[in-house]
Amino acid sequence: MTAIDRTAYPRSGERLTREELERRYGLSEADLVFIRGKARGASGRLTLAALLKARQDLGFFPAPDDLHSETIAHLAAQLGLVDPPICVVEDAGEKTLYRYRTAVRAFLDVVTYDERGEDLLTGAITEAASTMSDPADLINLAIEVLGKASIDLPAFSTLDRLANHLRTKVHTTIYTRTAERLGDEDVALLDDLLVVAPGAVTTGFNRLKHAPGPARPETIKHWTERLGWLTGMLDPDPLLNEIAHTKRRQFAAEARSMEVSDLLDIRRPGKRHTLLLCLLQQARAQCRDELIEMLLRRVRKTQNAAKEKLKSLQDEHREIEEKLITVLGQVLDNTRQSETDMEVGRRIRAVLAERGGLDLLSEQCETVSAFHHNNDLPLLWPIHAKVRALLFRLLELMDIRSTTQDLSLLEACGIVIANRSARRDELAYDIDLSFASQRWQAFVIKRRKTGVMLDRRALEVCVFIHLADALQAGDLFVVGAETFNDYRTQLLSWTECEARLADYCADLGLPRSGEEFAAWMKEQLMAATAAV
Repeated sequence: MTAIDRTAYPRSGERLTREELERRYGLSEADLVFIRGKARGASGRLTLAALLKARQDLGFFPAPDDLHSETIAHLAAQLGLVDPPICVVEDAGEKTLYRYRTAVRAFLDVVTYDERGEDLLTGAITEAASTMSDPADLINLAIEVLGKASIDLPAFSTLDRLANHLRTKVHTTIYTRTAERLGDEDVALLDDLLVVAPGAVTTGFNRLKHAPGPARPETIKHWTERLGWLTGMLDPDPLLNEIAHTKRRQFAAEARSMEVSDLLDIRRPGKRHTLLLCLLQQARAQCRDELIEMLLRRVRKTQNAAKEKLKSLQDEHREIEEKLITVLGQVLDNTRQSETDMEVGRRIRAVLAERGGLDLLSEQCETVSAFHHNNDLPLLWPIHAKVRALLFRLLELMDIRSTTQDLSLLEACGIVIANRSARRDELAYDIDLSFASQRWQAFVIKRRKTGVMLDRRALEVCVFIHLADALQAGDLFVVGAETFNDYRTQLLSWTECEARLADYCADLGLPRSGEEFAAWMKEQLMAATAAV
């Protein structure tokens, strides 16, 4: 049985704060008129008041004496019943309680829980059970549905039995459908995961559950072997395509929590195979995620190392900058002291010669100016070159696609992959670099007499950095991954959204139509502008 404290099922008898009593058990003028017109005597009015406010607050009728004594006292005080003996609801006969409850239902325009309520819950829970598995979530849904329909809540045990029954029914349908899709070879392969193969040290099921630690360059061999093993088995995607993503994740978590013996104890083969398929699908997705995470970490590490190198160079060049400023100061002083241009030139040449000569000073100027404006782009390639083989290997393992119509980054990535072993420094390609900033474009594009060329090394680093950014932002996705998969597959269709639009807008207080929403936004902006 589901624990009641894991659900939103209201409970009577709780002690409330003064603010909660005022808000939840305060009697309005209409309440008082109703109570005085339907009950006689102090005890009757107090009983009716308790039933009325409890039904409004809890959604069902508790026994009047189930309410906390302070709640009863609060109601009594509002009714003007100050005599302490009267501040306890007396036992009322069943006929009287029935009459009071009927009157309260008519006053609140609510109905009892009957076959209509059960049919309503059956449809709602059955639909929700295709995406939810936790009985507590299903019970909370049932409470919400009955509240909106103005139907009394039944006993908690009634909701618990109904939710578990319908959940089991939905799961059985899923297991049966999956079993019907499996061929004999698929069944044999899944069953083989539960036995130790000759020469192996553990079962395939345990290999599915336990990954080889975080993906690092030293463990890349294990991860690529794992991905090859996972993708070499049957493809679970077409077998599970009608099962909701949340349900597949729940089934995978259930399988991961089990041992081999637990799975073998499952009498229904369809269930065992469904759990194994969901675990296999999740293991494949998480393997791809881990490899992509390693790619992102390598790229970020390259960027951070370049920034640190730039800071180090700037610190090293500070002394050179000070010397160059001193040279400039001497040149200016000699210019002021000289009367003729010839004398100016002679003195400046003497200063330059004294400071190391024109060639040395020019080299120092170029060195300082190269990294003067926090430009770390020239420093990226030497760091990237050490890990580029690993990054290309990771790219080969992944099927990366775009979530937008802009394919410029993927096209540039294709050119980089095609020229990964090229010897020449520049490439004669006319490609769209709109995905990159102006700073990057200026660094990659080289204008020569023969035409526009691309710096091969700069282009490669540019593509990998923007690839990492796009994967993290969701502009690119990896087919078969979990975290880095296409987020659009988990969005509701417009048909589903449109059916919920009215309730959503009503809950948030937003206009429903586009024209009304635009006008509302204009009013909000004008009000905000006027307030500034």
